[in-house]
Amino acid sequence: MKSEQLSAIHVASGNLVSMSSKPPILSSTNHWNGIVLEQHYLPAFECPELCLQQHSINIWLGNSCQIDWRLAGGRLHTTQMRRGLVNVTPKGIPTQARWHQEIKFLLVSFDSSLFKRVADELIVGSYRTIEIIPQRGVCDRQIFHLGMALKIELEAGCPSGKLYGESVAIALAAHLLKTYSGTRQLIAEFEVNLSKHQLREVIDYIYDNIALELTLVELASLVNMSSYSFCRWFKHLMGLSPHQYVIQCRIERAKFLLTYTQLPIIEIALQVGCSSQSNFTTLFRKHIGITPKAYRKMI
Repeated sequence: MKSEQLSAIHVASGNLVSMSSKPPILSSTNHWNGIVLEQHYLPAFECPELCLQQHSINIWLGNSCQIDWRLAGGRLHTTQMRRGLVNVTPKGIPTQARWHQEIKFLLVSFDSSLFKRVADELIVGSYRTIEIIPQRGVCDRQIFHLGMALKIELEAGCPSGKLYGESVAIALAAHLLKTYSGTRQLIAEFEVNLSKHQLREVIDYIYDNIALELTLVELASLVNMSSYSFCRWFKHLMGLSPHQYVIQCRIERAKFLLTYTQLPIIEIALQVGCSSQSNFTTLFRKHIGITPKAYRKMI
């Protein structure tokens, strides 16, 4: 790949991504808030020194491959990558990399404001910057499983909605801060300090607005909490994450409408907050095991 062919490039987790001449196989752009997932397949290449604008994670999907990399003008390092291994690259660090065969990976990039919001909740005391320590070729099962879950959701057309992507984004950001941050020894302990009455307000709001595209920021604002603290508080009391609970409500509402009304399936899809009939069918089949049409025929 010649440099003149690249009209827009950036380095992510030590690897070059050509955004114009080699677009991603998958991209979540415009699907979720706070996070972008892309799947890339790139030929052998050596990239110049560039800086990331966001904290990023690279999850290796391809065959075993040697990556040569350099951070902030330091000495050259070599890492043997294999499927499932992870690279973590903080924003603002000059990065160079080269690889000698085709590579396949997931790229997860975080919105800086989301990272800041999670850090404000997690880190005790004041700080000027969020220090993430670069990682190359680490085995991190939590990052791998969350990244693959996002990939599966994206391949299915994002039937779980924005709430799902936001929830995983927060979980990943918190994991990075707890595991790879220079300030991780200052991580605060979580305290539950809201009432069951406030929980009821949130649940009632979900039921009343189940047809809408609910977001974590929206739900958390009902009880004046950050998205991160809200997720932990809600799961502590309900045993389900907010996005799991919303999906459960949508499925139960859909089952009721399929059983007791003659509404077209597309209308039911819209009434339970799905953007299309195909997304509704995918979501329903995932949780019930059959399509809405088949379910209606059974009853």
